[in-house]
Amino acid sequence: MSAHAQRRAALDGWLAALAPIWMPSPFCEARPAWCHTHPELTEALLDLDDPTLVALSADDDVARAFLLPYLPALAEVPALIALPARELAPAPVSHAAWEFIPGRKAAQIDAFANAVGAPQAPLVEWCAGKGHLGRRFLMSWGGEARALERNAVLCREGEALSARAGLQQRFTVADVLAPEAAASLAGAHAIALHACGDLHRRLIDLAGPAGARALDVAPCCYPLGADDLYRPRGGASALKLDRNALRLAVTETVTASPRLAAESERLSAWKFAFIALREAHAPGAPYRTFKPTPAVWAGRGFAFFLQSLAAREQLPLDAELDFAVAEAAGWARHRAARRLQLPRQACRRAIEIWLLHDLALALENAGFEAELHRFCPRTLTPRNVIVSARR
Repeated sequence: MSAHAQRRAALDGWLAALAPIWMPSPFCEARPAWCHTHPELTEALLDLDDPTLVALSADDDVARAFLLPYLPALAEVPALIALPARELAPAPVSHAAWEFIPGRKAAQIDAFANAVGAPQAPLVEWCAGKGHLGRRFLMSWGGEARALERNAVLCREGEALSARAGLQQRFTVADVLAPEAAASLAGAHAIALHACGDLHRRLIDLAGPAGARALDVAPCCYPLGADDLYRPRGGASALKLDRNALRLAVTETVTASPRLAAESERLSAWKFAFIALREAHAPGAPYRTFKPTPAVWAGRGFAFFLQSLAAREQLPLDAELDFAVAEAAGWARHRAARRLQLPRQACRRAIEIWLLHDLALALENAGFEAELHRFCPRTLTPRNVIVSARR
């Protein structure tokens, strides 16, 4: 059994044992079943003050240390999720070449290129956008690159940037999910930074049969395009991951500004106010999801938001409803849910590492030697792992 198969199997067992903790979401269930089986943990979480909650939410290692007395199985997490870091030494590039790219994105591209090194074959950038990643490789190692991007406007803008830099980068307007995309991988070294959902899964699935020579992809946004139940790529597994589990794997963020974070908190509280009223209207009814709310609703205040959402979801509101009381109830539910979410968050990296080993195992089964390695600190991006494969 390969190292990827062994690690995936170990995560199978660990995640299955902890499933009662990470599967139910306190955003859907006010008090998940584990709150009753772990009353001391529940009390400790609900007693957290805001500064402590912020500190625990920002650092998984600190959160695990807090949770460990209540959930001893978390002691196994560091060994289960450990991956090596890899950084090579590419040729230097002019910083002026990156003036038009936001600093965080430029740093991610640099780190990815450092970790991959010189291309092993003609370069193909998968779902390329304006081709920034491919240009970064050409700046260091020269040669030619092909960029696949379905948005023709982005292709034209990328071509102009490449021409300005004097680089041999050819753009093709192409949907990488279409059958004809497979032909572009024959004999190629495919690269993709933060390919979302089906975009990275499609590349993994095609690499072997299409005849790619090498592949380096940093997956992202696992739930996008996924089936209701995730289909393992690396062979049968007893672990069953639904879309909610895939969403949990990518809940860690480090890039939100304070303003956006505050807006997200407020929107969550207001949605909880609606959920509380819906539960009061139909006690015992199962939780039902609802579509995202238009941004303009939040901009017009809580009363407008609640009335608009209730009208769309066909929830009758009492004419005497006290909106201040309803909003306060939403904030209380939001604060409790954030605290009860911490045990789930302590498991999210393990889910992501399981997914990554599954992808690596699929590439092994297709005839590649596959590795996983971190290409940057998680403070730069939490999606900091490259799936790397060579014939």
